[in-house]
Amino acid sequence: MTEPHRIRHGRALAVVLGLTLAGATASAQAATTATAELPEPAAGAPAATATEALVRDLGLDPATAEQLLEAQEEALTVQESAASAAGQAYVDALFDTETLSLTVLVSDPAAVAAVEATGANTRVIDEDPAATMAALEQVPVPEGVTGWYPDTEQGLVVVEAVAPAAADALLEEAGTDSGAVRVVEVDHAPMPHSELIGGHPFYVGSAQCVIGFSAVASGGQGGFITAGHCGRVGATALDSEGAALGVFQRSQFPGSDGAFVRVGPEWTLTPWIELWSSGSYHSVTGSQEAPIGSVVCASAPINGWRCGVIEARGQTVSYPSGTVTGLTRTTLCADPGESGAPVVAGSQAQGVISGGSGNCATGGTTFFQRLNPMLTSWGLTLVTG
Repeated sequence: MTEPHRIRHGRALAVVLGLTLAGATASAQAATTATAELPEPAAGAPAATATEALVRDLGLDPATAEQLLEAQEEALTVQESAASAAGQAYVDALFDTETLSLTVLVSDPAAVAAVEATGANTRVIDEDPAATMAALEQVPVPEGVTGWYPDTEQGLVVVEAVAPAAADALLEEAGTDSGAVRVVEVDHAPMPHSELIGGHPFYVGSAQCVIGFSAVASGGQGGFITAGHCGRVGATALDSEGAALGVFQRSQFPGSDGAFVRVGPEWTLTPWIELWSSGSYHSVTGSQEAPIGSVVCASAPINGWRCGVIEARGQTVSYPSGTVTGLTRTTLCADPGESGAPVVAGSQAQGVISGGSGNCATGGTTFFQRLNPMLTSWGLTLVTG
C-alpha cells in the first residue's frame, strides 16, 4: 500500500511510506546518469564586468564607466586619509559621479586644512543627524511610517511615511524637534524581497512539503503549485524561518492531489528549480507533457536532483488517506518530506510529486500529479523563463 510522500520536519516524520514495491530498475539507474546532461538555466546572464553593468544600468558609455570606476577607487583611498586627518570632526563623505570629486563633511572648521591636504574637498556642517536618528530608534514605529535615514549633507533626518500624520506621531513620541527632520510622503511601504524557487521546502505546522512551480492566478495573484494533501484551503504555509509564506487558495485531495498556494507581493516569482548538487538553477520554459518512456527529474531538499523514467500515465493509487486518480507513474525515487516537489522533462514542467513506495536508498515507484490540468481548471499561468 502506498502513501503520499509527506512530510518531514526536523526529526519528526508525519506520515510513513508503505514499502510494498521494491527495487530500482535499470531504467532508473540510466536516468540518474542523465542528470548531468540537463541544460543549464536559461535565466538572463549577469554582466561579466563592473564596466558592463554600469553601461547597462546607468546608461554610460564604456569609456565613461571605466573613468568612473577608476575615480571612485582613488576616492576610497583619499577618504581613508581624510577621515584620519579629520579625527573626531569627521562626519561623512560624498562622492559626485558627475564631477568625480570627493567632499568630506566635518563638524569643526579647524579640521578643514588637514582634510584638504589629503586631496579632498571639505564642507563644514552645523548639525549632525546622529542624535536625531538615535532618538527615533528608541520609540515604537507607528503604522504608516516606513523608515528614516540621515541626510548628512543637510544635517537632517528624512522620515518616510505613507501617512504624514504617522510621522508627526513618531516625532512627538521621540521628542524630536521638527526642524531636525524632513518628512517625505511615499506611495508604497517597502517589504523584503525573496525569490520563490521550485524544490525549496515549506511547512504546514510541523509537516514539510516542497514548492513545485511558480504560477499566477487570473486575478494576478502570484503563488506556487504543490501537492494537495500538504494542506487544505485556508491553511497557512510557512517558510524555513517559520514566517508566513502563503495561504492555500486551492487544494484537492483525495480524488486528485494538487494545490495552489497564494503568496504575498514580497515574493518574486521565478521560473527556476533548485539544482541542489551544483548550487545553480534549472529554468522552466513551458509545460509540454513528455511521452511515456521519457526521462523526468525532480528536485527536493532531502534527495536533491533525482531522475527516472515515465512508466505509465493515468494510474489510480489507493493511499490509506484516500484514492487518487490520473497520476503519472515513474521510476523516480522519493522520500517522506518531498511531496509537491517539481517534476520536469528537460525544461518542460510535468507535475508535482504526490507519493509512492520505496525510497532513494532502495529505489521504488513515485507518482506525480500532472501540472497542465491544474493550470487549466484553476485559470493559472505557469511562470516560465
